[in-house]
Amino acid sequence: MKISFIPGAAGIAISADPTMDESYRARFDGILPDLRTTTESVTVRFPRSFHLDGTGYGGKVMLNASLPWAVEVCGGTSRLDADLRSLPLTRLDLQGGADQVRVDLPAPCGTVAIRIAGGVSQVAFHRPSGVPVRLAVIGGGTRLRLGERTLDTVPRGTTLTDPGFDEVVDRYDIWVSGGTDRLTVA
Repeated sequence: MKISFIPGAAGIAISADPTMDESYRARFDGILPDLRTTTESVTVRFPRSFHLDGTGYGGKVMLNASLPWAVEVCGGTSRLDADLRSLPLTRLDLQGGADQVRVDLPAPCGTVAIRIAGGVSQVAFHRPSGVPVRLAVIGGGTRLRLGERTLDTVPRGTTLTDPGFDEVVDRYDIWVSGGTDRLTVA
């Protein structure tokens, strides 16, 4: 399954429950999106008047954790809190930048790609203990942390790789195309 938020997501909390009968549940405040569901996808489409910096909206989405999911945000992400620890995550795409995002990641199955197209500010990924990560930051940045390593200044094109990344199958591959400020992978 894939869930897509268009044109972006703000004030959204995502969680997972393996005991659900339906593929997802959603509740929104303020601006209500158009929800389209097929057998393979869910599209959450907000009106064009939707702005990421507003505060009159938000929502909660619960995904069925007995299904594998790809999560995609097209158009920018702000104030996203995702507890995906029990979800079989196949991919995470944040297109258009990310601000004030927290994601609790599950144990990966295979190499799970996380792609952020755009800049990053105040973004934190929390992974299970012992799961290696490769982190590429194309645009450079400031205040980056990968595990115990901290960089105050991140040159363009920096790639950091945890020990053991190449030796295991289950891992995260994170790629950020823009610049970063306060990106944490703990």
